[in-house]
Amino acid sequence: MSDKLEGLAVVNYSLEETKLANSFTTKVTNAYTTANLAYAQANSGMLASGANVTGNLIFTTGRLGLNVTPNTLLHVQGTTTIQEVIEKINVSATAFSANLNFDILEQPILYLTTNATANGTVNFRGNSTVAVDTLLRTGQSITVSLLVTNGSIPYKANVVQVDGLIQTAKWAGGAEPVSGNPFAVDLYSYTIIKTGTATFTVLASQQRYG
Repeated sequence: MSDKLEGLAVVNYSLEETKLANSFTTKVTNAYTTANLAYAQANSGMLASGANVTGNLIFTTGRLGLNVTPNTLLHVQGTTTIQEVIEKINVSATAFSANLNFDILEQPILYLTTNATANGTVNFRGNSTVAVDTLLRTGQSITVSLLVTNGSIPYKANVVQVDGLIQTAKWAGGAEPVSGNPFAVDLYSYTIIKTGTATFTVLASQQRYG
């Protein structure tokens, strides 16, 4: 019995299909080449500068953490050395009055340049949709500053809130300031420490400038 030789199926591609396939392959190859080149350059730069990254880098929801799952844009667990820090300050031509929402995510320092019109409350929050309780984890703190401009009649920030809840601030020197200072800028510094869920300790101080 003789063997039967079966014919092999041959698929014929049009010239346009062949060009398209070749173009796609070329683009993929170029993309890999570019990525590999960038990787090599990054490694080369790190080696040349003596840079060394240890620990686990964690990326999540647009945030970067080193040795920790980040709850801020950049979150590093461990000792960090920084040469210089430039802080954002919001200079606002408005007056301190009865109620002020201090949005921590907008600025660490708020400078109100118009003369205050009343004693009032400072309510600290992340922003209108983010609570400080969400922004901070237990065992974390943040320090922010408020600059209040006073004219001939001085006013002060005399009530502190966090996420709308009144806090009994612990004032430097052991007592809340009696008043603001006339013809001066009063610098209020607040350190907000999260000690538990929706539970905070607030350290506050007032310093006259001018």
